[in-house]
Amino acid sequence: MKSSLYAALALVCASVPAMAECDQPGSLLIFPVFDNARGDETFLTVTNTSATDTIDVEYLYIDGTTCLEFNRTRRLTPNDTIVVRTRMDNPNMVKGFAYVFAKSITTGQPVSFNHLVGTSLINDGNTQSDYDVPAFTFKAVPAQGLPTDIDSDGVRELDGVEYETAPDTLYIPRFIAQGPTPAASTGGPLSDLILINLTGGVEWQAIVDMMVYNDNEEAFSAQKTVRCWSRTPLAMISGVFTQSFLSGTNHNANESLMGAETGWYSLKGRLAYSSADSEANPSVLAMQIERRGSGFGATAVLPYATGSRDNGGLIYQGPFIW
Repeated sequence: MKSSLYAALALVCASVPAMAECDQPGSLLIFPVFDNARGDETFLTVTNTSATDTIDVEYLYIDGTTCLEFNRTRRLTPNDTIVVRTRMDNPNMVKGFAYVFAKSITTGQPVSFNHLVGTSLINDGNTQSDYDVPAFTFKAVPAQGLPTDIDSDGVRELDGVEYETAPDTLYIPRFIAQGPTPAASTGGPLSDLILINLTGGVEWQAIVDMMVYNDNEEAFSAQKTVRCWSRTPLAMISGVFTQSFLSGTNHNANESLMGAETGWYSLKGRLAYSSADSEANPSVLAMQIERRGSGFGATAVLPYATGSRDNGGLIYQGPFIW
């Protein structure tokens, strides 16, 4: 999603009295993707909106292939902001996700400090375009300055006790059918789904259920399995996302986009498991990166969400016991 659209959204949110639909500052920020592959660049911004208090923030990069982590700590003075180029900040990882949390400047322990905001700017080398994606923001539950690691297990838990809970169901409001379309006989849209599994440790897999709808309310199902992080083309997840499939359904012929079929989908964690244990209804996060083919560039969208799940955590390098 272009930065100008986010600016417009911010103005709309600021104009209404209820703020439920607008992100608010928090103590934990999750950046769903960084990409240091050749030709790509990612810049992460973290800002301290407090006018009076200094805070330390810890950056943790999670490798998308190995799930290993790399961390740094930085200090933000009142009204301070910092932008880092991930290729320089963490040159040993190609791609994955990152998260940032507030911690005490005296003890180094994670603390409640609901004044952090953040966003990522991603330069897409394939399309020679860039797009801006805000971080998922989670407020700490304890009062400001109090420790958030209530059970002293070293996990940033999204359980409604340490930090806000993760969502139950995610909604991606649009996808464009993948593959060649009448308006683009070669190439065509190519979109990726990013998934983050928040339940269990690095050895856990999560099964994510997807309900996919065409432009005429017909529903189809799909599934995707993710370890800690994945980035997968929609067409590799299921054929229901492709132009060849959707054009053969009972679609609405008047609702194509330059010949391409469109639809939307929801996501919900079904089961997380390891060789030793399992957990029903795991917490997951998602983001869609969308490319519409030559000349259109790339965009990205975070999901809408409903409901709550209290079994999410970030990220534990070892066996996880609830």
